[in-house]
Amino acid sequence: MEKTETQIAFRVTNAFKARLEAQAQRERRSVASMVRIVMEDYLAQKEKEAEQ
Repeated sequence: MEKTETQIAFRVTNAFKARLEAQAQRERRSVASMVRIVMEDYLAQKEKEAEQ
């Protein structure tokens, strides 16, 4: 995995944050790691769709 070089910040509802934290805990990941994995999967899927 590449070294982190920048940060992105965004606001979410308290309920969304709680859901994200709960899922990250279930997967034994940090919230940041969870968000990064979800976004990587999303971007990979969109790039794949764009190739078709």
